[in-house]
Amino acid sequence: MNKLAGLLLAAMQLFLCFPVHAQVYKWVDAKGVTHYGEKPPENTKSREVTLRGGAGAPAAAPAPDAKAKDPAWKDQERAFKQRQLERSQAESKKAEELAKLEANCKKARANLADLRTAGRVTTTNEKGEREFLGDREREKAIAERQEEYNQHCS
Repeated sequence: MNKLAGLLLAAMQLFLCFPVHAQVYKWVDAKGVTHYGEKPPENTKSREVTLRGGAGAPAAAPAPDAKAKDPAWKDQERAFKQRQLERSQAESKKAEELAKLEANCKKARANLADLRTAGRVTTTNEKGEREFLGDREREKAIAERQEEYNQHCS
């Protein structure tokens, strides 16, 4: 049974490969509608149409490859790929720098906000003891943090 099915399939493929040569006619009816068909109606003006790109039409010969004629295309492609690589490296470096600047800005903003909202601010001296900042020292620390913020976030 499988041999018969295989033989039938091969025969069908063989018949599909043969070009179909049918005449096609074009005509316009009394209402102005264009029609196509194998046989035009009688008493109408029609003309034969040649089909392009159909199953029976021979395939166009492929155009010769331009790359095969010009050996310099390899150099051009290599240069193009190099430019793409350089551009992507520059973009990634710029993105890294931008992310670093954004992180520094965020940190400076947080430090400034902490100093402004904190009631009493302490620092640790060299002995490891906590010391409270006075109002002048606190204002000086806020001014320093504001300067850091201006440097990183401008």
